[in-house]
Amino acid sequence: MAGALCLMSCNNETNITDPETDSDEGRITLELADATVMTYSTADEEECKINYLWVLEFNGEALVNDTLITGDQILGNGAATQLLPQLPFKPENGHRIVLIANSDAMTFPHPNRSSIQYSNINTYFPLYMGYYGIWYAVLPMYGEIASWPGGYSCEMTRAVAKIQVQLGENYSDVTGTFNAENVIWGMNYLGNGGYIQPRLPLQGIPIIAPGGGGGNGMSTFLPLLQNYDPDLLQFRSLYIQEYPSSTTTGISGDPSVPENVFARHRQCILLQNNVAGWYRLDFYDPVTRKFIDTKRNHHYIFTIHRVNSEGYGDLYQALNNPGSNIEYTIEIRDGARHITSNGQYAVVSSVDTAYVAAPATAVTVCTARYQLPAEMSALGLWENTPNTITFTDVVPDNPSSITLVSPPPTPYFTDPYFASQLTATSVPIVVTTTAAFQSARIKMQVGNISHYVVLKKK
Repeated sequence: MAGALCLMSCNNETNITDPETDSDEGRITLELADATVMTYSTADEEECKINYLWVLEFNGEALVNDTLITGDQILGNGAATQLLPQLPFKPENGHRIVLIANSDAMTFPHPNRSSIQYSNINTYFPLYMGYYGIWYAVLPMYGEIASWPGGYSCEMTRAVAKIQVQLGENYSDVTGTFNAENVIWGMNYLGNGGYIQPRLPLQGIPIIAPGGGGGNGMSTFLPLLQNYDPDLLQFRSLYIQEYPSSTTTGISGDPSVPENVFARHRQCILLQNNVAGWYRLDFYDPVTRKFIDTKRNHHYIFTIHRVNSEGYGDLYQALNNPGSNIEYTIEIRDGARHITSNGQYAVVSSVDTAYVAAPATAVTVCTARYQLPAEMSALGLWENTPNTITFTDVVPDNPSSITLVSPPPTPYFTDPYFASQLTATSVPIVVTTTAAFQSARIKMQVGNISHYVVLKKK
């Protein structure tokens, strides 16, 4: 097992006039985090689409203005950057602006308008969660401008986590039957609460669990990414509300559980091989040796690397036993810290996505290091482990549009694409770009780990 990191991106960008220089001063631009593609994890247009958007103005706790905007009024709807129409009210300087997309609340004026306060938003704007995939639904999102105007741009955060499962590029299977055609997956113990507005603790008011099956029910089953066929209207991703799965089981009334102890009722993924039985995957980070939460706006990709034996005989056995007969990594993109681990060691970067101007000279885009447990360091094997940094997926196909300045080259590599190595201490990753640069990925290869940071033109 292993932990590592990946989020959503959107591929249908639209050029929109900057509202700060537009004659219609005050129009709000929505920015969807990590919303370009052609890189690692491509998002569908629907993952950025808005059907209904509430815009609320608060003076402290008090709601003073609100309006409901439909998706056909939003310029560039479904793109990385979207422009709202002119609001029917002019916010007062210093007031807070809250934007809520795709909630169940779709009637204006809100039937409980007189009761809405900033602190009870989650009570009156429930999540829109009756789905597994997005070819017929949209994702709930939330954004704030803490003090108006403070700029006319608002970053929207998706209120759900995105889950996918795939086979590794060089996976091995002793059963001879574990393949994309034979295997499907789903989730159990989905939790029974969530927020559209970020709040702690993670578990919140009851909502409709994916598929309407209730908090403890089993989700529908999805194909592995290698067997996904959009022409069949298949789901390739499961979207769930954030949940404190590190310390809480999916059974209502269960006591809390230690974050480093296996619990059979903890949120998990179940794989069914129609030939070789059932397998369980947990949200677990073997570097910290702790179970992890499912958090909003995080993208979790489970990659299966080795199947060591036939699975459990039935679903019940898989639910009640650890996934000891399968090896996998978890990639998670969260926009704050990016980790890739194989269960023995890890690569950590300060961000998963960075923005750089073009042209730009010697710009620091992130810091990065490898993380090595003490027991592995004592083996004295690290000196022979591959350790390289390169660029991949340069768009347009112009490798000379970006170069690595630091860390400095090592004597072991003369090729400019393998210009440096990571160390156990965080080092700055510094790049230079030309005017032709658009986007790329930095690939950090350490041992059998491939760790990526997405670079985009600012």
